[in-house]
Amino acid sequence: MKIAKTIKEAQRIVKNFALRNKWKDVPNVDKFDHLHEELIEMSQYLRYKSERERIKFVKENKNIFKDGIGDLFFGLCRLANQLNVDIEDAFNIVKSEILQKYNHKGHENNIVKKK
Repeated sequence: MKIAKTIKEAQRIVKNFALRNKWKDVPNVDKFDHLHEELIEMSQYLRYKSERERIKFVKENKNIFKDGIGDLFFGLCRLANQLNVDIEDAFNIVKSEILQKYNHKGHENNIVKKK
């Protein structure tokens, strides 16, 4: 199987996979639900842990997150194809806005640290 070296290649691989399986590239709410479920599954591993516990868990269980991120990216490529959206274009549209909006040195989130 071909190895994707760019986001465009990954999106094309997923598109060809769907075509081989005779899957229609039409918007499908199930794909949104699938992505949501993958995110929830990964977040549950880290929920209610201190920063130190989260760092340790990720380090010791890297494969869980590699698999989850891979599933998310494959699913995102599938969703983007269904919506006829080029992921690289979509990223570049929001990149400047996000970089400018969050151009500060504060915390990334509002999670309270355990003592």
